[in-house]
Amino acid sequence: MAAYNLKPVKSPRFSGRTLDLFSRLLRFPVIGKMILDFIKRQNGVREMVRFATSPHPRFEGGVEGGEPQPLLPLYYPIHEMTADEEKMHQMMVKEAPFDLQQLLAMGNNQKPGRGEFRHWTIADYTTRYMEEAITPSQVVERIISAVETMNAQTNNLSVVSQMNVAELRSQAAESTKRYREGNPIGVLDGVPFLVKDEIPTVGFPVTKGTSFLAEPVEKDPLPIAKLRQQGALLVGKANQHELGMGTTGYNRLHGTPKNPYGKDGMHYYTGGSSSGSAAAVSMGLVPLAVGGDGGGSIRIPSSLCGCVGLKPTFKRIAVDSSAGYSIIHFGPMASNIHDAALAYTIMAGASEDDHRHQSQKQPPVHLHDYVTNAERSGSSSLECIRIGIFEEHIEDADANVVAATRKAIEHHRCLGADIVSVSFSHLHEIHLAHSVTITTEVASAMKSHSSDFNKLSPETRISLIIGECWSGTEFLAAQKIRSYAMQQMEDLFRNKVDAILSPATPCCAPLFEKSAKPRGESNLAQTTALMKYVIHGNLCGIPAIVFPISYDEDTSLPISLQIQAAHWREDLLFRVADASRGVLKDGVAKPELFVDILGERPPL
Repeated sequence: MAAYNLKPVKSPRFSGRTLDLFSRLLRFPVIGKMILDFIKRQNGVREMVRFATSPHPRFEGGVEGGEPQPLLPLYYPIHEMTADEEKMHQMMVKEAPFDLQQLLAMGNNQKPGRGEFRHWTIADYTTRYMEEAITPSQVVERIISAVETMNAQTNNLSVVSQMNVAELRSQAAESTKRYREGNPIGVLDGVPFLVKDEIPTVGFPVTKGTSFLAEPVEKDPLPIAKLRQQGALLVGKANQHELGMGTTGYNRLHGTPKNPYGKDGMHYYTGGSSSGSAAAVSMGLVPLAVGGDGGGSIRIPSSLCGCVGLKPTFKRIAVDSSAGYSIIHFGPMASNIHDAALAYTIMAGASEDDHRHQSQKQPPVHLHDYVTNAERSGSSSLECIRIGIFEEHIEDADANVVAATRKAIEHHRCLGADIVSVSFSHLHEIHLAHSVTITTEVASAMKSHSSDFNKLSPETRISLIIGECWSGTEFLAAQKIRSYAMQQMEDLFRNKVDAILSPATPCCAPLFEKSAKPRGESNLAQTTALMKYVIHGNLCGIPAIVFPISYDEDTSLPISLQIQAAHWREDLLFRVADASRGVLKDGVAKPELFVDILGERPPL
């Protein structure tokens, strides 16, 4: 069993004028380099390079063995299937061909727990349209009213950063007409959704949460086009952490969205960087949003806001990132497991337009384990499923998170799952490798905008400066460690487990402190702590899903679980996640801030 070596990042917290001064100090050639070199030494970067340049035995059956070999770099985390894997996926597609209408109908079986509350589902929207209880145009007017009300408030509730009201009303009118004529064009006809600002979407420039970027978009990426082809109504672009370079959701330009949960109106972070997407789904503004995840940026806000977030296999949903080229994944965020599965099924698949046709190396899209398990009279059995847990990693979290995770483990055990002890070697080096990779990629992408550097918030400036400080040796070492981590994950899933269970985050949503409001905060210890359980998903490209399993007794904030699986096994993720719903005996709690779009009362 490998020793658990993940250490907290050592870096001071700055906010206010001190933060601004520190970001400027780092720009001075001599002083800045001295500070950055000190931070590197404090956090073991030299040891990371030493590890990467040393030979290591290969993994077999979950342990290292055999003759040590030099690590070779791996840049894109693309898993190339074996002949047996290809055959397995082909068999799964044959056994469980999906039908979108049948999949939508399954959504009508989404029932709350013992509590009375549940979010409105995609099936709720389409059913009410068919029954003429409400029209897409009426829904859109309620959404517009709610967004305008939130954006007019002064306490940073902004979740939507861009919205074309005239175009949205036009989309809704067309959908209303189709329902009136009994001819909806797809399973999402009239269903409102939001897209994270960084994702290209026709009709809106890509600003990535900044004041100066405005990249025009001439064509939707295929996954967004597929949602529109099914009739989904694009409400607009969702707010995000500036450039995606943070885990809180802070945005000085648009405001920092408030976590819909939490007692007494306290302003807790939503998490980031897909902050607006998570907040919008959690508060009920829309049933579906699309986020991006370079270091937990779908999973962290989904976890902290108590909704479902899927980070699929790398390139399963074929959108190229214009910044985190090898590390950012795109996926759905929804209020329930089934809606996330439905959106995933629509969005996933190969594209002709992605970089080097990487997405074409994937198997056919299917939901085999999820659908077949549901067809067994609604069975939630997990018999024959091996779920791996890393005890020391799970224990490295707040007490309430550990307790909720242990309760979930026992729930899965009672459903027949085989709980298997696993370990992840050299977690500290793997986390550093991710930090080196993502900051280098984003800093490189922003080089052409160096004249706008001072328009960024101080926290973002610090992240970009860090991204520029890595040497070629350090970046290459990070890619060698990516190769090591991916080989370890592939071996675990091939020989020992089917899924890995962990907390989604080690704590509940942090408080948005008063000192952070004017300029934000640089708190690398908090940032990296929130990323504690998500790094393998980004660095190795394996799929992961998060969903709520409990709520903190003092704050009412959500506590969430993460399930990870082998490349291309999203169907298994949905099966395990669906079986996990029983952990929440009383069902999902109603957030303090809730927009009742389909309810009898006007929202907000």
